Amino acid sequence: MKISLPSFVNKKNIIKLLINRYFLIGVAFLLLIILGENSIVYSYKLHKQLNEMKLKKEFYIEEIKQDSINIIRLKTDMEAIEKYGREKYLMKKDNEDIFIIR
Repeated sequence: MKISLPSFVNKKNIIKLLINRYFLIGVAFLLLIILGENSIVYSYKLHKQLNEMKLKKEFYIEEIKQDSINIIRLKTDMEAIEKYGREKYLMKKDNEDIFIIR
């Protein structure tokens, strides 16, 4: 059983299509989009990385706000300084014992 193609599809028409400059330019353009330096895949990776960095930026902005509040509190409140020193640096008064539970 032989498969027959339509009459307009023959070797001459296929060769003409492949030699056609617009077809060649189109194929080159598609290859450039897919495989080029700024390809679709690379653009997608950059977009994903940008979104991750935006989330990190929001996180660090919140951390900066909290740290700024803590700095202001430590500059003005002596009890806050004492609490911070005890918790962070394990400082104690002369007549105290410290038990660390982790």
